[in-house]
Amino acid sequence: MAHSFSYSVRTTLDRNRVWELLQDIRNWIKVSDVYDDAEWSGRPWEIGSCITGRLKYPLQISFRYVLERCEPPSLISYLAHSLEAGFATHRTVELEETADGTLIKITSYVVGDSAALGEGLVFLKALTEKWFEGFARFCDSQAGNSVPKGRPS
Repeated sequence: MAHSFSYSVRTTLDRNRVWELLQDIRNWIKVSDVYDDAEWSGRPWEIGSCITGRLKYPLQISFRYVLERCEPPSLISYLAHSLEAGFATHRTVELEETADGTLIKITSYVVGDSAALGEGLVFLKALTEKWFEGFARFCDSQAGNSVPKGRPS
């Protein structure tokens, strides 16, 4: 059984610059208090390489993201799991260039034990909204602007 959700947020920064900021995982810790740490295992942004670390929001757990697809500057796709969570996710992040900046679209599928799926979806939505809104604000600050507009879909 699988559950899914989509979320998007806008930034006024152009797509190439958004990609530059996103691909530098040192920024992941800077943009919000979601990540405690993150580091590469393998060559950065190479299919099969992993990002590992610890989340501190909405729960303190370790994580592992296995890169499945990478098409800079427009798309990344990865499998995410944690032995502590009881579920796994498949996530796609698309960067769509628009006339006034970049639309960041996130699609996530949550898979796991049916007892954990509801909690997994709540967990993943909270993490996604908090981190990507923080990331969009970070991008806007690089462009000299402010507040992004996020929307669940």
